[in-house]
Amino acid sequence: MTNDDYQVLLKRLAATWLDLRRADPDAAASLLGEALEHGVESIDPDTLAPERALPGARRRRFEAAVMRAAGAFDAEGYLAHEISALDPGTDAYDHFCSRGWRSMANPSLDFDVWWYRFEYLGLDEQRINPLVHYLLHGRHRGALPRPEQHAERTPAAASSPRRICLFAGYDVDGVVDDYVVAYLRELSRFADVYYLADGHLSDDQLARLAPVTRGAWARRHRAYDFGSIALLADELVGWDVIDTYDELLIANDSGYLLRPLDEVFARMDATPCDWWGLQATKRDVEGPPGHGPALTDDQTHALVGRPEWHQVHQLHVSSYLLCLRAPAFREPGVRRLLAAVVPEKLKSQVILKYEIGLSRVLLAAGHRFATLVEGLYPYHPLYTADFFDLAADGFPLLKRNFISDNARDAPDLARWKERVLEAAPEADVEMFERNLLRVTADDRLHRSLSITTRPDGTVEVPTRLTDEEVLALDAATPTYDHWWAFPVCAYDHTFAGNERAVFEEIRNDPSIKKIVLTRSRRVEVSGENVVVVPLLSPEGQWHAVRSRFVFVKHAPRINLPYPLVPEAHDFVNLWHGIPLKRFGMASLEAPAVADTIIEHHRACRSVITSSAADTLAMAAAFYPLTTSHMWQTGLPRNDFVVRPTADLPADLAAQRERLIAEVDGRRLVMFLPTFKKDQADAYYRFTPEDLERLEAWMRRHDAVLGIREHMADQARVYSSMLAPLNPINLSSRRYPDLEVLYAAADALISDYSSCLVDFMLTGKPVLSFAYDLERYSGEERGLFYDLDEVLPGPVCRTAAELADALDDVFTPLTAAQREEYDWKRRLFFEHLDDGNARRVVRRVKELALGR
Repeated sequence: MTNDDYQVLLKRLAATWLDLRRADPDAAASLLGEALEHGVESIDPDTLAPERALPGARRRRFEAAVMRAAGAFDAEGYLAHEISALDPGTDAYDHFCSRGWRSMANPSLDFDVWWYRFEYLGLDEQRINPLVHYLLHGRHRGALPRPEQHAERTPAAASSPRRICLFAGYDVDGVVDDYVVAYLRELSRFADVYYLADGHLSDDQLARLAPVTRGAWARRHRAYDFGSIALLADELVGWDVIDTYDELLIANDSGYLLRPLDEVFARMDATPCDWWGLQATKRDVEGPPGHGPALTDDQTHALVGRPEWHQVHQLHVSSYLLCLRAPAFREPGVRRLLAAVVPEKLKSQVILKYEIGLSRVLLAAGHRFATLVEGLYPYHPLYTADFFDLAADGFPLLKRNFISDNARDAPDLARWKERVLEAAPEADVEMFERNLLRVTADDRLHRSLSITTRPDGTVEVPTRLTDEEVLALDAATPTYDHWWAFPVCAYDHTFAGNERAVFEEIRNDPSIKKIVLTRSRRVEVSGENVVVVPLLSPEGQWHAVRSRFVFVKHAPRINLPYPLVPEAHDFVNLWHGIPLKRFGMASLEAPAVADTIIEHHRACRSVITSSAADTLAMAAAFYPLTTSHMWQTGLPRNDFVVRPTADLPADLAAQRERLIAEVDGRRLVMFLPTFKKDQADAYYRFTPEDLERLEAWMRRHDAVLGIREHMADQARVYSSMLAPLNPINLSSRRYPDLEVLYAAADALISDYSSCLVDFMLTGKPVLSFAYDLERYSGEERGLFYDLDEVLPGPVCRTAAELADALDDVFTPLTAAQREEYDWKRRLFFEHLDDGNARRVVRRVKELALGR
């Protein structure tokens, strides 16, 4: 019986039982008893209700009744061992049926959810409660409730093995970092290395891997490290090639290599085992960190096959560097597990399903393991103070997440470089730090490095205030007119655009204290009386409550996610561009969320606008604010667009010069699509013919395409579709400041993004690719303006129209066309100079003086 067939039959059985339980409880009990005794398929289908959709609560009620009738659920044990915090009075049956089995929690020690899903249902099956399936179907067809533990094999040591290494990579910026090249170079001394990155890498980045790998690829698959390993094994390298080797190494780029690997391989080659790793882990092993292993090797091996209440508590060997000898990598379950890997939204699911799962497959089949680190440490020793002792004993890797996240609150990591060098004097800690600062969430790193040891030996962990505590502090704390706070963008976490321009205007004014409140992106700015602190930290909160003026980009509670006393602060909403799409109270969606929108807007003291038309649009969007709250100063960010490179802040000037070098004398045409709610279906699908036409156009006009997808768009579909054209990656990770792009670009293509209007400031060609204009205007937020009336360039509704428009995009405008362009530009831009930030600062100072 397929899963789909079972689903249909189960729904019919559940509907019948639910109908009977009120009308004839005895008949309902008899029906359930028959299904449990003989299996769901034994019920005469003519006696069952037609299939119908069942609300979740009703289906869970039926599943709980099955479990109760079978006596197969240990409710007391389940609640006692559930790893998530549960409210008192939680119904154990309902919790297991709604979320427990999906998180791989077990209903008793006699049933193994992960193993049953892997063996009989499929790990990606999210519809079927495994215990109910076993009770009503599986056991009647010979299914087992938990794995059989096979006797341990007698393995041998390795003798001059030929190794192949499958290496999984990922980089948020799409680069091959120096530490990765160094690690792969060392691995290539011991194995033939094949590399796959989960993402997009340019040809020049992949070329960096040529000297240290036998093959290197990049593909976005969203299945984390095990997705790369599975693709390499099944497709890019192939099991037939792997089978020609003696050992299979699995590795990833989550750690920094501290020392050569000669000693590791020499020691492990001499160890009899079928597979080995650097250390074993069992989450619930007790013991204080920093005091060595809690269990010996013999005690650790005694845990093999022991039932657990949750998959997360299973003994496993960490997979960041793992060696499978031929008996292990030829185990059928290993190949079946890798073939089952699918994209996952959460990394935790990858760990539960595949990393822990791989160890379980090998252990259940009797393959003996070994580890470089002797014994079993509490929790995970690479994320606790135990790490530095291990490193001193020769451990070869430093996990980046230990420094960046510090999940176990290890103290004194501010000295991590010195402590690493004490253990591994040849480690390139400066190279590690360059990567750490580039890819790590800066606010988390700040917290990690702020955990210290007090003089009495206890650990001090910075803890941010609750909302109630912030309000109490704000009420008791003076607010200063000369303290100006700048929370970074709540979505891409950059300090850019209007808020950066206002900051630059006052950067060297010592009479104003500038407080930049950061999130995950590192912000490096200088000036007189400047403070840069994480927004979600005690220091950030302490500074925020003292700041009278707070400059926000979206809404006060979006940019500053904790409450302040309204009367004590003035929020100046700088927004981020000239809106083309409706938003706020002007949006077609506004009636459904009007109260929330109004609450957000009431906190704003003023809103920056660019022209009279823009003022009317913003007043409509920011209701209940009126035009008197609109400051028609012009957008500060435009100062950066019109200024020469020499007059820009150093980092923006460097971005502009880097972009000009990347464009390399070609004409840059930017493609900046807007965000669509339904990311799966809302994109235009470029055909091979479309790509051929675009490529020919680029050759004719010596042009290059640059793509910057919306910051909220995680799918990055256009980057994938247009990859054959080798576009320039204009993402905010590479070019945080959009104004740099506006100044350097020769033309712009978008659909409905506000950048269509913003870019008009430059006087350069603007094209709208409005392939779904009617749908977008009527079903999403709608538009403030008729595109055909306000844009100076063509509004293209088909790819053919876009191709025709592109052929003319660089044709000089006639005098009449230039006059029309200038008229439309004046509609949105009252100020064309670089004094917008200066005008905003003047208005704020006047407000501070009560004028």
